[in-house]
Amino acid sequence: MFILFTGRGSEEIASRAISAGVTDYLQKRGTEQYDLLATRIRHAVAEYQTEHQLNERLKELTTIQAISTLLSESQEASTKPLQQIVEYLPQSVQYPDKAVARLRVDDETFRSPSYDSPASSLTAHDVTVAGTELELTVGYVDPPIAETEGDLFLPEEQELIETVLQLTTAHLDRTHVLSDLREASRRLELILENTAALMYLKDEDGRYVFVNAEYERLFDLRSEELVGRTASEIHPEDVAASFRENDQRVLDSGDPLEVEERVIVDGLEQIFLSLKVPTRNDAGDIEGVFGVSTDITQRNRREQRLENLNQTITQLLAAGTIEEVAEAGVEAARDVLDLRACAIHLFDSEVDGLVPAASTTEIRDIVGELPTLNRGEGICWRVYSEGSPVAIADVTADPDAYNPETGLRSELYLPLGEYGLLIASSPTPSKFDNQEETIGELLAVNIVAAFRQIEQKQAVRDREDALAERNERLEQFASMVTHDLRNPLSVASGNLELYRETEAESNLETIDRALTRIEEVITDLTALARHGTTDDEREPVSLPGVARDAWDLLDTRSGTLSTEPCTVTGDRSQLQSLFENLFRNAVGHGGEGVTVRVGPLDTGFYVEDTGEGIAPERRDAVFEHGFTTGYGGSGIGLTIVNRIADAHGWTASLAESVEGGARFEFHGAIDGT
Repeated sequence: MFILFTGRGSEEIASRAISAGVTDYLQKRGTEQYDLLATRIRHAVAEYQTEHQLNERLKELTTIQAISTLLSESQEASTKPLQQIVEYLPQSVQYPDKAVARLRVDDETFRSPSYDSPASSLTAHDVTVAGTELELTVGYVDPPIAETEGDLFLPEEQELIETVLQLTTAHLDRTHVLSDLREASRRLELILENTAALMYLKDEDGRYVFVNAEYERLFDLRSEELVGRTASEIHPEDVAASFRENDQRVLDSGDPLEVEERVIVDGLEQIFLSLKVPTRNDAGDIEGVFGVSTDITQRNRREQRLENLNQTITQLLAAGTIEEVAEAGVEAARDVLDLRACAIHLFDSEVDGLVPAASTTEIRDIVGELPTLNRGEGICWRVYSEGSPVAIADVTADPDAYNPETGLRSELYLPLGEYGLLIASSPTPSKFDNQEETIGELLAVNIVAAFRQIEQKQAVRDREDALAERNERLEQFASMVTHDLRNPLSVASGNLELYRETEAESNLETIDRALTRIEEVITDLTALARHGTTDDEREPVSLPGVARDAWDLLDTRSGTLSTEPCTVTGDRSQLQSLFENLFRNAVGHGGEGVTVRVGPLDTGFYVEDTGEGIAPERRDAVFEHGFTTGYGGSGIGLTIVNRIADAHGWTASLAESVEGGARFEFHGAIDGT
């Protein structure tokens, strides 16, 4: 950008300056020209910035279009377009000659030529539907400018790599779907290739000239019984009329015709997809019709099953629990496989067996209450442990049959990965075809996918809950530290003042004990907050001694402590914290003259007082964090007491003393056997 501001000039000079690339031309003709100059500078700067932004946006859109085209043209599961992305992308940033790019797809990495770890970079992350993690990084190995001189990366560049990564993710998702579709198509082709077709040739008058062996087999007629005869002489009149009409359309138009035709075989209607083409003589004149008819009766059923399966997939993925997936799974098996007696058994590690989770009414009517299949029992466990589907035409002939007398004969066993087993059954013997087994496997795959989706969602919720619990525990820890440090800090502070006044050595000893206690409290509460237990080894602790130490650290007013001999195994320092909080609670509730007693129980010990006690309806909440009865406490002390008891494996409970005060009992501290 250049503005020519001159005292002298002419139209010719202005024209030459603008032709040479000058942004604007202005003569000095008074002070008002400076305002005009400032205005033109602002306009020129704004125009430059707008043009620069448009150029950057154009470059971004061009890159997105190019990469989108590159990915859309690649239909195969090839890594070539991924490598092309990292080679193309550095050309789209501000300083292309110094830029590098890297794309990570799970454990596979693609890098631009001469790649080295960048000193400054932009990174975007994404995850495909299949769970593949992607990371795209664009950066500069040797930054072309210092960060203080300007932005290395424009906001549009961050949007660019995020958009490119989203396109890459969509490409991988599409490739994955196409791969699945190709596999499904391959299986369908396998079914179609094994379907027998009818082949026949008719003359212009509709007389059969040729039929193949499959035609003979279907209608149970020999070739010599068919050749020379018309459809009316072989088939019912309504069927023959349909054949004649379709044949005549081919003869009249001279074009091939694909049409569905219905025939009756052994009293049952079958549907054929017929392709009929005209046959011509050497002169090119039509002289007959050649036809290939494929039995699509089963195909129509298969298409309906696939439609049902597609609807089922939506229902499975919409389920919110494992149980709902199982219920949807058995209903789908009944509709898709046309087998009415279906059940899903899920592995339960506690019973070490396959436990019934869902079943159709039909199987319950036949079997009654479904059994739990223990490890090693029957065909079910064999299929579950081996992980491969099994179709059995008659289970009574299988030596591993769990109960041959159940009334079920043919069964299709479909393993559901580590989750369990789907069983689709019929009360009559029946040989399963490839189509039924294939659709059954597809159903099983989608049930497993739904199970895993439920687990993944639950894992996310569990992580969120764990994080929330951790944050709550940290908040409680901060409160606990403040709460338990208040008393020894008060003792240390008071004795420090006394020492300053009297210089008595006994005050220093008290301060030392208080500081030691502060250190113990910090250590213990940190261990509790992190692990819920103490790092110290447990040892036999005399409760009267530790109770007295706790009592001496408190302002117990005119209260009295009474103890009975009792020894438990535990952490002495934490036990002192437990007593400090119980005594502080007792003195706070009981006021002047309260008596606190510590004594043994058959399986533990108790701490009770002669104070006013706590109402029965409030006792269940006393150990909750923040609960307070309003005497001035913080609502933390009894939470600490309960946390210490849990860390020792004890059970804390609240009752009422003989005098109506509070009685805390701790069970499990002494072996009562």
